[in-house]
Amino acid sequence: MRVAAYLRYSSDKQSDASIDDQLRNIRTWCTRNSMPAPATYCDAAISGSRDDRPEYARLIADATGGRLDLILVDDLSRFSRDNVTIGRIVKRLTFAGIRLVGVSDGVDTARRGHKIDVGLRGLMSELYLDDLAEKTHRGLSGRALSGASAGGLPYGYRVTTVGERIIDEDQAAVVRRIYTLAADGFTARKIAAALNDDGIPTARGQTWSMSSIYGDRKRGIGILANPIYIGRQIWNRSEWVKHPETGRRVRRERPESEWIITEHPDLAILTQDEWDAAQQAMAKRRQGTKLARPSAHLLSGVLRCDRCGGPLVMVDYRYGCARAKDKGPAVCSSRLRVPRKKIEDAVLARIRNDLLSPAAFREFEREARKLLASEGPNTKALERDLRRAEQTRDNVMAAIRAGVITESTKAELIQAEQAVAEILADIEAIEAYQPAQMLPRAKEIWRRCVDELSEVRSIPEARQAIHDLVGGSIVIREDQPGVLIAETKVKREMVAGAGFEPATFGL
Repeated sequence: MRVAAYLRYSSDKQSDASIDDQLRNIRTWCTRNSMPAPATYCDAAISGSRDDRPEYARLIADATGGRLDLILVDDLSRFSRDNVTIGRIVKRLTFAGIRLVGVSDGVDTARRGHKIDVGLRGLMSELYLDDLAEKTHRGLSGRALSGASAGGLPYGYRVTTVGERIIDEDQAAVVRRIYTLAADGFTARKIAAALNDDGIPTARGQTWSMSSIYGDRKRGIGILANPIYIGRQIWNRSEWVKHPETGRRVRRERPESEWIITEHPDLAILTQDEWDAAQQAMAKRRQGTKLARPSAHLLSGVLRCDRCGGPLVMVDYRYGCARAKDKGPAVCSSRLRVPRKKIEDAVLARIRNDLLSPAAFREFEREARKLLASEGPNTKALERDLRRAEQTRDNVMAAIRAGVITESTKAELIQAEQAVAEILADIEAIEAYQPAQMLPRAKEIWRRCVDELSEVRSIPEARQAIHDLVGGSIVIREDQPGVLIAETKVKREMVAGAGFEPATFGL
C-alpha cells in the first residue's frame, strides 16, 4: 500500500505548528488502521486557491502516474475551499483508482455515498470563507470607526510597538517639502526628480516616481492625494473580489455612501491651508492641460534608452530618455538627444528596405500558415463549464439518492442534464472545426504596412505598423561622440527564421 499525506496551511502569518498538527492526526489514523507511514507532500504558506502549489502538483503527478494508492488529508479544505475545485480533485483521483480520506472530516471515497460528503464539505468550506471575509470586514470597520488603522501605512508615519500609528518626523519633513513644491507650481515629475537628486529614498528604499507622488485622487493614494496628511482617514473605498475563472483578485470601487471617514488631528502633518494650496495649484494645472491624445511624434515610446531601457520621448524638440527627464540622473544619467527627422527617416528607410523585403514577406507568410494550422477554437473554457455542469448534476443526483425528492430537485436535474448536453454539443462542433490552410489577404495586409510607412499620412497608423514589425524595441546608443547607432529586432510573430537577426545601422 503506497500512502501519501498532503499538508498545507494558507498564510505566512499562520503557525508552522499547523503542519505538525495535520501530520499527527494523519499518522494516528494510519496506526489505528494498520497503514504504513505516509510519504509527505507539504505546501507551507500557500493559498488553496492556487493551482501552482509545487507539492500539490507533485502529488497529483505521482497519483495520476500510478505511484500512489491512498492519499490522506486532515480535511478536504487542505486541497481547496472551493466547492467546484474540491469536486474536480476528487473525481480526478477516483478516476485514477486512488482512495482519498479526510481523517478529521470523515470523508472516504471508498465508501458509498461519498459524493454527498464531498459536496457538503466543499459547500461548508466555501461558506466558511464567506463568513470569514464578512467577519474580517466587520472587524476592520470597527477599527476604522474607532479611529485605528484598518490597513496600510502611508509614507510619513510609522507604527509603535503597541501597534499605533505616529508621525515619522523625518518623512513628514519630506511630505511638507512635496506639498510646498506642488503649491509653487512644480509638477509631480519635477518633484520626483528633485527628491532623487538629493538621494531621498521612498519608504521602501527605492527611487521616487511621478505616480507615487501624484497618486490617484479617486482612490486617495499617493502623497498629493491622501487626505491622511490633514488628519482625515477614509476607509472602505473599495473591495477585492475573486474572479470566478482566473482566481485572481479584482478591485471594485464602493459607493461613497459606504465610505468610513474619521478625523485624526494627531496624525495631521499639514495644515488645511497647506493642503488647499497644493490642491488648488494642481487643479489649475489640470484645467490648463488638454485631454490626453495619441503622441504627435512617430517614434515616441518606440525608441529605447540603451542605459536604462526606458522609452525615448520628445525632450526639447528632440528624442530623449523619459526616465532621465522624469526622475533625474539618480535613475538615468543619459543626456542623449536625437534629432527627430534624422532618426525617423533612417528608421523608416531601414524597415522598408530590409524588413519589408520579398524574403521577409515569404517568412511572414510561412509563419502565418503555421499559426493557422496550429490555431483553432479552444475547448478549454467549455471543458471547465462542462465540469461545473457535471458537478451540479452529480450533486443533484446525490441528493435524490439520499431521498431528497421534490419538484425543485427534479427541475434542477432536468436543467443540469440539459446544460451538460448543450456543452457537449458545442465541444463536438468545435472539434469538427477545420482551420483554413491559406492566407488569401496576406499580400494585401503586408502591402498596407508598406504603404503606411512609405508615406506617413497618419501618425497613429504608422506607429502601429512600426510596432507590429519591430515590437516597439529600437535601442539608440552613441557608438562614439556624434555617431548614433540604432538596434532593432524584427518581431517574431511577424517574421521568423534564418537571415533576420537583430539589425544594426548607423544614423
